[in-house]
Amino acid sequence: MSLDKEELRGELLPPAKLCGPNRNWSRRWVELRPHVEQLRLWHDQTRFKLVPAGRRSGKTELAKRRLVEHLFRKTRHGSPGHYFAAAPTLEQAKRIFWNDLKLLIDPDWIGTVSEKHLRIETTKGAQLWVVGLEKPERIEGSPWDGCVIDEIANCRPKVWDAHIRPALTDRRGWAWLIGVPDLDAAGQEDYEGQVVAARSDEAGEWKCFNWPSVDIVGREEIESARRRLDETTFEQEFLGKFVGARWSAFTHFDPSVHVRPVAYDGSLHICWSLDFNVNPMCSGVLQHNKRIVRVIDEFTLANSDTDSACDHFLERARERGWNLRELAIYGDASGSNRHSNSSDSDWEIVKRRLWHLSPHVNVPRSNPRVKDTMNAVRAAIRPADGGARLVIDPKCQRLIRDLRQSPASNHGNAQEAFHALSWLRYFMWWEYPVEPPRVLSSGEIRFST
Repeated sequence: MSLDKEELRGELLPPAKLCGPNRNWSRRWVELRPHVEQLRLWHDQTRFKLVPAGRRSGKTELAKRRLVEHLFRKTRHGSPGHYFAAAPTLEQAKRIFWNDLKLLIDPDWIGTVSEKHLRIETTKGAQLWVVGLEKPERIEGSPWDGCVIDEIANCRPKVWDAHIRPALTDRRGWAWLIGVPDLDAAGQEDYEGQVVAARSDEAGEWKCFNWPSVDIVGREEIESARRRLDETTFEQEFLGKFVGARWSAFTHFDPSVHVRPVAYDGSLHICWSLDFNVNPMCSGVLQHNKRIVRVIDEFTLANSDTDSACDHFLERARERGWNLRELAIYGDASGSNRHSNSSDSDWEIVKRRLWHLSPHVNVPRSNPRVKDTMNAVRAAIRPADGGARLVIDPKCQRLIRDLRQSPASNHGNAQEAFHALSWLRYFMWWEYPVEPPRVLSSGEIRFST
């Protein structure tokens, strides 16, 4: 649907009158080819939107049109709206937005333009600013009705939580956070964390939209890029995927594939796997069936001990209604020797605290080689026969972070800081080793208390 200039002259239109990203407001509004995911993004009413779509796929163009369209919407507070377009630096923001925004607005609707401050004001008083976030205080001190942040992965860490989100509070402003994932960017971890959290947002304030460049650019150009680029770069740049870094132990770990809400299944038994570090002490709750591993919860306890870990596990089980019959426990073999603020070893504490459940405790006499445990995790992430066998609930942020950041080295010292990954490694090696299952020696522990 396109609107004539006369329909906008002298009035602010309600949202219902503004339908679709194609207009005839100025010559700059060239016709866009319709794309299902883009239209879903355009019409969605969610307050905050994340758009990790591929390079040259049209996400920035849609964002520019959304900003201009909002200049002529009625606001909830009745006063003219204030909006901004931002990028990691002022130079980037000006290059990406400034000229196009001016051209997308008919000259008759523009009141003033400040080239010095990069501000457009309409004849009705609505304002649109272009700002750089290398100095995020530029957006502070004024209430905003909405914004677009481009190249969000390259913005400084925590800029959303510390600066942008508070600036949108007074007027309940909206935001689009857009940009291709960037493995080397300062804000990549924040960006990926937001995308993961959006997929399980119970409050309904966040939603994620993704489409590959091939749908927009054309297959010939995409195939040319595929020939030039390595697999990781291609998937990141043209598919908009959060792929593992080249130095990562799990290059094929992809939150869009491996992270989604995982509900407790009452037909499957509960598995609890532990890493007996003190600060933090990490453990995870899993269920598995037919080689599919489902991580439903995790615990990360600072300056804690094994007794506290047992308390948290039992309390969570009561809260979530987990059936602990046939409970299976896995973990760190060194817990048989180590003492956690007690004269008892860690495994003796676990046995004593959970004896009433008669759990199956599956612990080797000594920890397996790190390489073997890492290979077991890799096989679940990307098995040779295709199709991921590992699914992780978005609330398991510590495990997701470890899978993203764990270095490629299999040496024990390289993995010692990744304690959530450790409990997953112990579980995967025991249940789904890459090598043929070993016959348990008499010295290994597999017992019911």
